[in-house]
Amino acid sequence: MEIVLIDEFSVPEESMSAFRDETGKIQEFISGLPGFVEGYVFEKKSGQSRYNVLTTAVWKDLEAMEAAMKSAQAHFQKIDLNPGEIMKRLRVEGVRSTYTRHPYSR
Repeated sequence: MEIVLIDEFSVPEESMSAFRDETGKIQEFISGLPGFVEGYVFEKKSGQSRYNVLTTAVWKDLEAMEAAMKSAQAHFQKIDLNPGEIMKRLRVEGVRSTYTRHPYSR
C-alpha cells in the first residue's frame, strides 16, 4: 500500500525564494531514492489556513519510506545540510503527517 508523506509549511513571504531553493535540493535527492513514486509542491493561492506551502512525497510502501528517511538523514549529515536549521533560519513552521493513499471508490 502506498504511503504519502505530507508536509505543511507556513513560509514568510520574504523567505519564499530561499525556501524554494533549499527544499529543491532536498527534493532532488529524495526523488532519486528507491521506492519513490512521485512528489509535488503546492503553493496556496486562496483559502483559510496558516499554511501556504504543502509538499507530498508518495512512497511504494512504508518500508521504502522508512529506508528513504534513513538514507536522507545520512546523506544530509554527510553534506552538512540540516533541514531543521534551514527552517529555523527562514522562520518557517511546519507539520508532517503520513497517510495511506486509495483511489476514489464508486
